Formats: sequence, structure tokens, C-alpha cells
Amino acid sequence: MANIILFVRDFQRGAELSEKLSSINLNVSFGESIYDLPDKCSLAILDFDDKKFNNLDFILELKTKAKIKLICYKSVLQKESHDELKNAGCDLVVTNASIVINIQKLVKNLLN
Repeated sequence: MANIILFVRDFQRGAELSEKLSSINLNVSFGESIYDLPDKCSLAILDFDDKKFNNLDFILELKTKAKIKLICYKSVLQKESHDELKNAGCDLVVTNASIVINIQKLVKNLLN
């Protein structure tokens, strides 16, 4: 069972994601900094609309120190912001609508 951390402060979205991920036998925890990462964390999901996590340095820190896969989501994606997130280290960049609908498939593809 893989460990996943959600850097999501929107309670409703966090609950939806947590429920869908738990249903495919993944351990889900919530965090606010790199120090909240569980042991052997495989994946982090970041809400890039949240000012706390809307930081390319945070993505770089997660990618280099924790060496985990990253999914970033944002309400409106333009090519420039998509490219910035990919260049910073996000393995997948999706919209808010897509993250909830496709989370199980996205995570399975990234972790396999």
C-alpha cells in the first residue's frame, strides 16, 4: 500500500480526493510542509490555486529532497503555467475538474 500526501487545504476537495484514493487501498495523509511527508511517500498532490502551495520553490524542494512523484492541479491552466509547473518538477499537471474525476487512473498510471 503506497503512501500519498495531499497538500490541499480545501476541505471538500481534500475529502473527495482522500475518499477516492482510500478506495484503491492507498494511505492518504494531509500536509502543509515537506516535514509532514509520511515515511516512504510515493506521491504528492498539490493544489496550486492555494497561495500556500503556489510556489515553484516548494515543488523543487519536494522533487529534490523527497524524490517523489508530483501531481499539481489548478483551476485554469494556460500553456505558460503548465510549462512552468512541468519544468519545476510536476509529473502531471491537470485542472481542478480533472483531478477529482480522474484521480484514481492518474495515480495508478504514475505509480506503476
